[in-house]
Amino acid sequence: HWRDGGEAHYNTPAAMVALQLAARTNAREAYDDYSKLINEANSRVTIRGLLKIGNDGLLPEVPLEEVEPASEIVKRFATGAMSLGSISPETHESLALAMNSL
Repeated sequence: HWRDGGEAHYNTPAAMVALQLAARTNAREAYDDYSKLINEANSRVTIRGLLKIGNDGLLPEVPLEEVEPASEIVKRFATGAMSLGSISPETHESLALAMNSL
């Protein structure tokens, strides 16, 4: 729950206003404003945002030839542990269709 002066959140009221404006107007400048707010929030509230990767970061870049192919990564995807009681039947069906198409 967002509170002024409270802990940092990814979706702030200002970001939601910017997103709505960008969606309603389809204006590049409005989207750029939204993108800037989200990128700033990302650095404060996500693990990915806290990591510094690359030439200026703490972690080295991973060479492309060392990256596992997507065809191998998707073999480890599993949705069977999701309880039908915790997701809607529509979501369950969508996940099953998606997983069967991989």
